[in-house]
Amino acid sequence: MPIAPTCRKWLLATAALPLLAVGAYYGLPFCVEAPDISPPPDAAVYDRHGALLGYVAGADSYYCQPLQQLPPQLAQALVAAEDKRFYSHGGVDILALARALWQQVTGSGRSGASTISMQVAKMYSPPAPRNTRTKLREMLQARRLEMRHNKDELLLAYLNRADFSNRCRGAECAARFYFSRSAAELSPAQAALLAALVKAPTRLNPLRHPQAAQQRRDYILRRLGQPTTEPLALTVGSLSSPACANGKAGKLTIDAALQQQAETIAREEIDKLRERNVSQAAIMVVDNRTGEVLVSLRAACPESPRGGALNGTTTPRSAGSTLKPFVYLMAFDHGAWPGSIMPDVPTLYSNALGIQAPRNYNERYLGPIRIRQALACSQNIPAMEALERYGGCDNFLHLLRQLGFPISGNSADYGLGLAIGNAHVTLENLVLAYSTLARNGSHLPLQYRLPSTPPAPIALLQPHNCYRISHILADASARAATFGSAPSLSFPFPVAAKTGTSSNYRDNWCLGYTAEYTVGVWVGNFDNSSMQNVSGVSGAGPIFHRMMSHLHANAPAGFPARPEGLIDVEIDTRTGTPATAATPPECRAMELATEAELAAMPKAAYDHKGRAILHSRYSEWYRQAGLGHLYALDAASDSGRTPTILIPSHGATLSLDATLPHNGNLIELQSTLPTATTTWHCSSLPITRRGNKWYAELRPGTHTLHATAPPDLQAEATFRVEEH
Repeated sequence: MPIAPTCRKWLLATAALPLLAVGAYYGLPFCVEAPDISPPPDAAVYDRHGALLGYVAGADSYYCQPLQQLPPQLAQALVAAEDKRFYSHGGVDILALARALWQQVTGSGRSGASTISMQVAKMYSPPAPRNTRTKLREMLQARRLEMRHNKDELLLAYLNRADFSNRCRGAECAARFYFSRSAAELSPAQAALLAALVKAPTRLNPLRHPQAAQQRRDYILRRLGQPTTEPLALTVGSLSSPACANGKAGKLTIDAALQQQAETIAREEIDKLRERNVSQAAIMVVDNRTGEVLVSLRAACPESPRGGALNGTTTPRSAGSTLKPFVYLMAFDHGAWPGSIMPDVPTLYSNALGIQAPRNYNERYLGPIRIRQALACSQNIPAMEALERYGGCDNFLHLLRQLGFPISGNSADYGLGLAIGNAHVTLENLVLAYSTLARNGSHLPLQYRLPSTPPAPIALLQPHNCYRISHILADASARAATFGSAPSLSFPFPVAAKTGTSSNYRDNWCLGYTAEYTVGVWVGNFDNSSMQNVSGVSGAGPIFHRMMSHLHANAPAGFPARPEGLIDVEIDTRTGTPATAATPPECRAMELATEAELAAMPKAAYDHKGRAILHSRYSEWYRQAGLGHLYALDAASDSGRTPTILIPSHGATLSLDATLPHNGNLIELQSTLPTATTTWHCSSLPITRRGNKWYAELRPGTHTLHATAPPDLQAEATFRVEEH
């Protein structure tokens, strides 16, 4: 019996439907472009030996590191958690889709229908509105991905881009953050926790919501037939790479084992000082032979709420006394030498910043001392005197910039305070400069990345002057007057070391070197609060000592080579000139000089008893020192300073204040002229003398003051007085 035409059409249509469905299933996906699921770029940072140091964060502030192979336990956990029919569907789970549609129509529940393949399509595509059109596109993209990649490749793509909370993108970074191990080493329970997090990274964050995270993990473990008794057991670590990576992956010059040792030492020493309000330390170690940075510890306690995320190696801080070696280095270039005598007595200095009255750290003044002792004991007055006398602030600022200190402004912004730490520097700046000293003036930029291709060293400083600075900084006997035995600076091998302490104990430093290594340490608080009487010797010093001792525990320590042209000279320490037959034994010492310096050395002044003659600047010190058998005082002699009226200074404006004694109108006059022979005169103000001191009675107006001393010394200052 023939088939009716209508029936024939229905039969043909029925037969065509499967063909159309198959055609759509395999053909429609080609209407969309398949996303590129290439793994993200390598974000790992390695040390010089290939040990993992951390990861650099991407533009979205997430840490991400691609898996090289798919860990089976992670794959199983992810499939159990997100897509149980992953291996049986072709990108779209028809059963899950039908269930989701039925629930939406009947209102009987709500479940997702996104497969792992669809989620991969979403992860690797630009953000789009969540609507039906986007969902359809993801379904087609999932089919396209399934036709181009095998299942393991799709799982790997998912695990490389999924959000695992706490700025971890990708399973490798998540495994290292939560469990301090690679993804390949995870236990089934650990893998289940990571698989749990992708469902809701914020709501299931195990650091904030451990109970919710564990419940989701246990659900996955039950689906895998695994026990659920294991605790979360997180061992949270940091993913951050060293700050010196500068956001770039690759191999650094850092030595991971040495960096870890530095952190251990710093934390142990900081713990000893907690009760004295010490919270942080930073350390750098440089190989002087190459300029390669072996340690760059930005914060000993990165977890600390007191600025633990800050970088102590690049944060500018007050220099303290750490720049003094370079003051004397410049002085050597301008005619001084280690035996030059400097005055260590209370002194007023006048500059563009006004009157400065510096004090020594320990409030002790040593009178006439050699530069060797002035630097070794870190006395403030001689350093400022050397800066004023030999080179000046402009030249010193230029030298510091040559050495790599990016100090802003001009010398007038700092004045002589440059010598004692009123400029801000970084630990990185200091380590670079001290490593130049260690190479006898050969300047080499710091290297942070391998392969290291440093430029040719630049001969920046005079080798014989650098060596003499190093020789002083390694001289334990020279520093004894201030620091005693200083255990933190004492070694069984030569080490050049310098400490520094900023005002009010806000920062302290210890910098030093052997021929092989330069070590720099900063100790303080990132919130700029003051420590309780913690100096460079007691704060940074112990860390420096342990670090330097560790570096040379199994390797001999060398010292910068002595350049040719330096000779040993026995000198009279009172005058800084070659010793004579009359020089007492206690005033004899060996010093390093050049032939030219010896030839240009002035003749020393002695009285008929062989005592060294001191000029008027030492008057007060001489009366208190009790060293009349070694020194004689000429109180009327020139102090050697430029004739200047210090108080009131030229151009000053003074205010009368009724709340002060004598209504604030009585001022003691001071100058650089010899106090014993100076006379004062002012045509518009009464001048009176009381003992060895002169005073002026201030009155409103502009006045000119004159100071004179024989034979022909004179100074003048014009100033203004106003009513308060």
